[in-house]
Amino acid sequence: MSKYYYLVAGLPEVKPDDTKLSLSLKEFRQTLTESLPTRDLELVNLIFEKYEAQNWLAYLKNQEAELNPVGNLQRSDFDDILTLLKEDEDSKIKSTPAYFATFAHAFWEEKMLFESLSWEDQLMTLYYENALQCKNKLLHRWFEFNLNIHNLLAAFTCRKFGYDIQTAIVGNNDVATILRTTNARDFGVSDFFEETDLVIRIAEMTDWLERERRIDLLKWQWLEEHTVFEYFTLEVLAVYIIKLQIIERWLPLKKETGETVFQGIIDSLKKDVKLPEIA
Repeated sequence: MSKYYYLVAGLPEVKPDDTKLSLSLKEFRQTLTESLPTRDLELVNLIFEKYEAQNWLAYLKNQEAELNPVGNLQRSDFDDILTLLKEDEDSKIKSTPAYFATFAHAFWEEKMLFESLSWEDQLMTLYYENALQCKNKLLHRWFEFNLNIHNLLAAFTCRKFGYDIQTAIVGNNDVATILRTTNARDFGVSDFFEETDLVIRIAEMTDWLERERRIDLLKWQWLEEHTVFEYFTLEVLAVYIIKLQIIERWLPLKKETGETVFQGIIDSLKKDVKLPEIA
């Protein structure tokens, strides 16, 4: 297993309540692209692939759409991919996962790949199907953990407002399969997803800001617990990517609400989620 002593030792410390970053997610991705061997880079790129997928859908809907800059592919890259796919339906595009082409053709033909799902959720189903093939144990668990949280929150919302749950569940793991058919109070997935009760309690909150932040703190806690004995490994770099994602998601809001107000929210959430203190 590769060790990344220099890279890990040089990483700035990050905490979930940081209000600024000395290393951005985009900058860190560039560093990894220049530093990692191909095999390890392919693994960490699975974390970034969600940005590529979201950008791909935005581009398919509107070729002038604004793209997330964290994505590796630029508009010109998508232009080239679009040309290749329209010239040859069976084109293999090395710069994107195979499901990008599958999704594009389905989108153009308005042919549903997964019945009742929105285009966004159809693409996310393909994304998770691909991500869950990852052989790295930590990353595989991370992708499934996120998928389970997403689907449990979606199921709760559907039940609360009387929506058809079939239109909201993404992926095909055990939790997703059960959620599509269950009427159990705990949605029938507690045996498969140990955080079920906590996620349901969070979902019951009426303040969307607290709800979203608690979910991110839960994810941060999961990352901490699953890397206690990791030192200078690829897993440490992968977790750092995810932590930057969590922090950057909240930076615009911190600027709006002010650091004092936001810090008060964080302090109260830490007590309930029992987030471990980070030295």
